[in-house]
Amino acid sequence: MRRLISAGLVAVVVLALIAGAVALIGSYTFLPPILESAVARDVQDQFDLTEAPEVRLESDPQPAMLTGTFSGGRVSMRGVELGGVRAESAIVDLEPFDVDVSASLVQGEAVGEEPLAGNLRVQVSEAEISHLAGEEAGTPVDAVELEDGRMLVRSAATVFGIEVPVSVTGSLNLHEENLVFEPKGLRAAGVPVPGEVSDQLLAEAAFTYPLKRLPAGARITGARVEEGRLVLKGEIDRIPLGASG
Repeated sequence: MRRLISAGLVAVVVLALIAGAVALIGSYTFLPPILESAVARDVQDQFDLTEAPEVRLESDPQPAMLTGTFSGGRVSMRGVELGGVRAESAIVDLEPFDVDVSASLVQGEAVGEEPLAGNLRVQVSEAEISHLAGEEAGTPVDAVELEDGRMLVRSAATVFGIEVPVSVTGSLNLHEENLVFEPKGLRAAGVPVPGEVSDQLLAEAAFTYPLKRLPAGARITGARVEEGRLVLKGEIDRIPLGASG
């Protein structure tokens, strides 16, 4: 009889261990995709995207995800419009957050008490900056070249009654959520233009472009010109998470 009881207890323990292992493996297998898909849907709605973004959530240490604790993650978007600017790509590096694991698995969506937040990095192409400059500058814009730390605008102007190609160099910065181009140098047909003519042409080449219609909770806090692109940096703190939305 004792042997039968002992065997029965062993069987119960083994079954419990197997059930626990299955539950553990199931959580690792199903929880991340469920939450990543849910976050992708929320971000797609937030940014009005035509396609769902790529989402990768992180938990360090890995078992912490079973308690609903995530150390961060990354949301990658392409072809997104932010503040009236068409971006090549935008990345949100998520800050740590918590979810209700049981409710998330039952409802098939991320359930949390607080919206997601993170740092935003946006890359804008030369072609898009050329388009914006053409809209806002007081002189025709043929092309824009972005180099490390500066911007060059190619155009044409009438100098002493003759139309010649001109190039204007300057800085493109962020000021109170406006992109501001400040011209600093002017050349006509490769030759520096002096005096009042230069001042007038530089004034016409300057422009300000307001970053409007940003998603709720999004802020652009900085801009940096790199080789072939403009990089905008910012923050976002109102990406809804299930019940928190």
